[in-house]
Amino acid sequence: MNRTSIDELVRRADPAAGVSEAWSRSDRARTTVVAILARPVEDLRSAGASRLTGAGRRGRFVALIAAFVVAGAGAATAGALLFGKPAPPPVRRDIAGVDAGLPADIRLNPDVASAKSVASTGSSTLYHAVLKDGGYCTEITTAGDVGRGATCVTGPEVVSRPIDVAVPFNDPILPDSPVTVGGRVNVGAASTLAIRYADGTEDQVPFGDDRFFVFDVPGPKLAMVHAAAFELIARDGEGAVVASASVPAVAPDDPNADSRQPIFVSTISNGGDLTQVLGVEGTVNVAGAQRLEFDYPDGTTVTVPFGAGGTYRFDIPKARQGDLYASPGMLIAFDGQGHQVATAPVAAVAYWEGLQR
Repeated sequence: MNRTSIDELVRRADPAAGVSEAWSRSDRARTTVVAILARPVEDLRSAGASRLTGAGRRGRFVALIAAFVVAGAGAATAGALLFGKPAPPPVRRDIAGVDAGLPADIRLNPDVASAKSVASTGSSTLYHAVLKDGGYCTEITTAGDVGRGATCVTGPEVVSRPIDVAVPFNDPILPDSPVTVGGRVNVGAASTLAIRYADGTEDQVPFGDDRFFVFDVPGPKLAMVHAAAFELIARDGEGAVVASASVPAVAPDDPNADSRQPIFVSTISNGGDLTQVLGVEGTVNVAGAQRLEFDYPDGTTVTVPFGAGGTYRFDIPKARQGDLYASPGMLIAFDGQGHQVATAPVAAVAYWEGLQR
């Protein structure tokens, strides 16, 4: 299963923002997708729900948690400016919202009462709340104190992520749309941070408190970061690279991504309880598919009719709406000879959220 197919599993609406939404359209997708990609499809059924990072509820963002390079060690030498402005109520609500609809055993419970600013450009500010396990949640606000989505990093993840990066954005993305980059360098040896553009030029990114940072890409560089990937590079006091992160171009989503997935899946959930799946809908796009079935985790199988264009929808019986939290079910498409031609996992929002939390 590739990134596109997984991304579309969890991409589109925020289920906690309304009564019944499609989780595949969720703001959380940018964080969730990486955790799902870390496990092959055949492992999903047997995987226990560990824990997964929450994501923001306003706008959209890219959260980078992989493809980092670490080198060296040593004590921090940066003399970061101190901050400490209390987070405004909307930011505290957003950070607390990473647990909305989730069961107690996978909630992160960030300390929202103590949330404060840790980096600022003047127009953009990064707010921070601690987690009991040594991790943290952050949210970037831009002009007018507009929150752009909260993201969280657990204590174990801090160790494995040399640089944490969040890039909030709103559709439509245009060549001159503002781009703000925020996060934290988790390598203690880092004393400076720079952003390197596709043309090889660099801008310095000032550290805030405790190597947190937020940076507004200058106007002349906007077209470049919308068209091509860029890097964040952390260096020690002697100029040696101690960590780097590659950030993909801040570009619009592929409008045809749904139709390129063998089976496109959209789950319908109640925002008040994200362990529940009320129904499933989508399209069967794989060539040669003649029959579709859904297998519950316990092996129960139901036939799912699909119509012209491959569209399908089925409701989950009330007694089984919680069955897809502990383990995913599977949609399976067959050709006319009964051979499997495509599969797609189906699970509750809380299952995906639980994978890395």
